[in-house]
Amino acid sequence: MRLILILYIFLTLTGIQNAFSQDAFPFFEESDKIPKDLLNERSVVFMNVKNLNWDEQARKIHQYFAETGVDAVAYYSLSDILSGHDASNSFYNDITSRSIENMIIVHQTDNAYSLYISDIPKGGTFFTESMLVYELKAKTLEELGKSLLTKTEQASLSRSNFLIIDVPETFKRTHVIKSRRLADYNADLRIDKLAVPKFEKNVMMTEDIGEANETLDSLMQTHYPFRYGLVNANISDEEMIAQGYLMVLRKLENNGESLKRMLGYNTSDDETLYISVRKGPLSQVSKFTKGDKVHKYYIQQLYTKDIYLGEEWDADTTWQEALINHTENIKNALKDQ
Repeated sequence: MRLILILYIFLTLTGIQNAFSQDAFPFFEESDKIPKDLLNERSVVFMNVKNLNWDEQARKIHQYFAETGVDAVAYYSLSDILSGHDASNSFYNDITSRSIENMIIVHQTDNAYSLYISDIPKGGTFFTESMLVYELKAKTLEELGKSLLTKTEQASLSRSNFLIIDVPETFKRTHVIKSRRLADYNADLRIDKLAVPKFEKNVMMTEDIGEANETLDSLMQTHYPFRYGLVNANISDEEMIAQGYLMVLRKLENNGESLKRMLGYNTSDDETLYISVRKGPLSQVSKFTKGDKVHKYYIQQLYTKDIYLGEEWDADTTWQEALINHTENIKNALKDQ
C-alpha cells in the first residue's frame, strides 16, 4: 500500500507559517515491521513540527525513545535536511559518518502526530522511491512515545542500546557550507560557462518537472547575460568539470532564519524581517518574516568549492523570483565591467 505523507511545516514567530508542503509524497511504502536493528543501532531524528523551537518537542519524545531503547543520537529540523543539494549532501555525510543506521521522522499535523521509521538508504540520499517505512500515529507526543514502546515490546526486538543520553543532542545552528564563502560575484562568470542543474523528482518538488525545467531555461535566457547550460540534476562535480564547466548554480530553500544560518550569515533574535534586494532595471525591495519559506540562489566554484552568495540578500518566496533576483544582481554587478 502506497503511503502518502503530507509534510507541512508551519514556521513563523508563532509557528503557523507553511515552510514546505507535499500534497503527495510517493517515496514511502508502508511496512508492517519495525526495522529489526532499531534497538541495536543509532538513530537520527528529523523533527517536522509547528514550532521554530522544535527542540522542545525533541526533549519530550526523547524520553520515550530512551525508555524504549532507541538510541536517538542527533535531532535536526526536517526543513534543514531537505533545503537543497548542498545541505542534503552535507547532512547525509555528517550523519552517516557517525555510523547512524536508522532514520525517524516526527511529523505534526493539525490534530495529531506521526512517527515514520526506516533504515537510512545507501547511496547519498535520505529519500529514495519505494523505501519501506514503519508508521505510528497518535494525538499527542506522549501517546506516540507510549505506542512505540508497546509496539517494540510486541515485536520482541533484540536490544543492545542501554547507554542512551538523557538530553537530546539538537543541531539548530549547523552551517552547511564547509568551504570559503564570499559576499560578491565571481567575475569569471563573464567568460566561463555556468552549469545550471535541472529539476528532478524529489520530496520537495510539487511542480511538473518538464514545465519547471522549461521555465528555468526561459528565465535564464531572459535574465542571465552570460553563457550557461542545463545539466542533469544528479551530475557530479567531476562530470561538470569534464564537460567544461567551472561553476554551478546552486539553490537552498527553507525558512529565512534557518537559511541565513545555514549559509553563514549573521542573524539576530531581535531581527524579525529580512530585506531582499534586486538591483538593476528591474529593481525591487521585498520584506519577509524570518519564518517565511524562501529560496536563495548562489554560485559555487567547482574546483575550490568556494561559494559566491552575492552582495545582497536576494532570497524570495518562489524559486522563479529568487532566480530573477540573483541573475539580475549578477547582471548589474558584472555586465559592464
